[in-house]
Amino acid sequence: MKTETYKTHEDLALENSFGTVAEESGVPLEITLSIKGNGYGCFELFDLKTGGQNWYAEGGIWFEGNVVTDYDGVFALPSAITDKLKEWGYDTSEVE
Repeated sequence: MKTETYKTHEDLALENSFGTVAEESGVPLEITLSIKGNGYGCFELFDLKTGGQNWYAEGGIWFEGNVVTDYDGVFALPSAITDKLKEWGYDTSEVE
C-alpha cells in the first residue's frame, strides 16, 4: 500500500449535458492518491481556497500489473494524478 498527499495547481472545468458550467485556471488543490493493492487504488482532491466547496472529486483507479486500465469518479484524470502515477512507475497510456 502506498499513499501520498500533495498540493498542486490545475486548470479545471465542470461540464454537464448542457456544456461547461464552471471553469477556473490555476486552482490550488490538495490531492491524496493511494494504491491499495490487488489492482485497485483511489484518489481524492479538493480546492484549498474553499475546502472543497467549489471543487471536489474522488474516485477509483484500477491496475493490471503496472498498467492503469480504468478509473471512475471524474471525466478525465487530472495531470497531477497521472504524473504522480508515472513517477511511481505506472503506465497511464491507456487512460490518457
